[in-house]
Amino acid sequence: MPTSQQLNGTPLRVLLVEDNADDAFILERHLRRAGYSVFVRRVETGEDMREALSAESAWNVILADYHLPTFSAPAALTLLKSTGHDIPFIMMSGAVDEETAVSAMRAGAHDYIAKQNLARLVPAIEREVKEAEARRARRQTESALRSMEERFHRLVEAMPLALLISDIDGRITYANQGIENLLGYSQAEIASGAVTLSRIFGTSGIGLPCAVGPSKTSEPAEVECINASGARVPVLVGSAELNPGSQDSAPQIAAFLVDLTEQRRSQEVLRRTEKLAAAGRLAASIAHEINNPLEAVTNCLYLLGQMQFDEQARTFLDLAQRELNRVVHITTQTLRFYRQSTKPIETDLHELLETVVALYEGRLRSQCIQIEREYGQLPPVVVHDGEIRQVMANLLGNAIDAMASSGGRLVLRTAVSRDWATGREGFSFTIADTGTGIDAATRAHLFEPFYSTKGITGTGLGLWVSRGIVEKHGGRISLRSHAAQNGGTVFRIFLPFAAPPVEIASTPLLQVTA
Repeated sequence: MPTSQQLNGTPLRVLLVEDNADDAFILERHLRRAGYSVFVRRVETGEDMREALSAESAWNVILADYHLPTFSAPAALTLLKSTGHDIPFIMMSGAVDEETAVSAMRAGAHDYIAKQNLARLVPAIEREVKEAEARRARRQTESALRSMEERFHRLVEAMPLALLISDIDGRITYANQGIENLLGYSQAEIASGAVTLSRIFGTSGIGLPCAVGPSKTSEPAEVECINASGARVPVLVGSAELNPGSQDSAPQIAAFLVDLTEQRRSQEVLRRTEKLAAAGRLAASIAHEINNPLEAVTNCLYLLGQMQFDEQARTFLDLAQRELNRVVHITTQTLRFYRQSTKPIETDLHELLETVVALYEGRLRSQCIQIEREYGQLPPVVVHDGEIRQVMANLLGNAIDAMASSGGRLVLRTAVSRDWATGREGFSFTIADTGTGIDAATRAHLFEPFYSTKGITGTGLGLWVSRGIVEKHGGRISLRSHAAQNGGTVFRIFLPFAAPPVEIASTPLLQVTA
């Protein structure tokens, strides 16, 4: 037991519930002789005690006489508990019987001291003050731990990675919001135990993150997970054991999942783009090589035309010349179509449009599609001719696809125009078809990347790329379509004569109307 010298100079703030001033004086003198630098505040009623607890919260100990005229130690103990303060509470009385002491301790008092035997008071105060400090330190530690756990939980929930924790048998014990976003399994479904690693990674166990090596971690690997709807989702998964070497708890495995869907899709688009580019280069190369024998055949037909033939032979010769001229035209336009310009050049828009029509001439004839040209008077325009040709080809190809089953009319219009939203002068070209039309649900997603209505034959990039090219030129693309009644779709592209730099995040350049 520590001596009074060990307590010398120790500050002590005492809240004393006592109605007898003499007893209070004796108690304070005893504590000072014991080496405390003591401050005592005496209260006699519940109101005084409540005011003291609210005004002075840093009390080291509360000493309470068992009986007061209008108050009591049990009532003071009840009041203390209602405030939530953790302050050592010691009851005192002139006469102590065992039953009263036991009752006081059961009520929550930390000790019970007889006023006639104050020798036990100092050790009791020292013990209870130390225990109160220990409890306070423990609460602070627990609060810090809870705070750290809350921060960690918020961090785990907010991170873009999907995280799940499982036991060594594959039962999932925790999954963050990223798992629900990636795979569609709800927190309730995961908590019920219905979702296991085998269900997510397949019964074969390939790619199970619990298969960690001797280093207690696994190298990230690309695998496929099964989502809530049964579809397979490509992911990059890495795992690690959370408690390696622990003898007190069963092993737990943490698995981190990264969605690779967009990456796979981008790789597929890149592959298709490279194939298209290779096909374009091959077509241009073939067209270039064909030009040489075409020139020879053209010269031969010219020389034959200088000779005398009967009427039937002359008819066949003229027919061969016309068809050869068509072949020459197609090869020339193929070369021009795949020859990209590195800077805007002055271009005849009508000639540009006709080069695209020439590429689709065979399909137009085979599908019995009539072309109506309504060209206005346009001055030469300055554009990236290869890119604008690509926009025309995308829109023209879509229009032909829309009329594949029953033929129809394709109307091409050009005109000097104005963008009424910005007041800029420019020109417009319109491609209208009499096809099946586009419903409202499809129109809402039509210009999104990878959205296609052509199944496996479409990349879903044609209109998205076209919009990007038009925006690059400072223009605007708009759409009108009717899926009901007679159908039909009209695409209108406006391009300014002088295209200033455009901030894509400014006013929307795409307008889709019913």
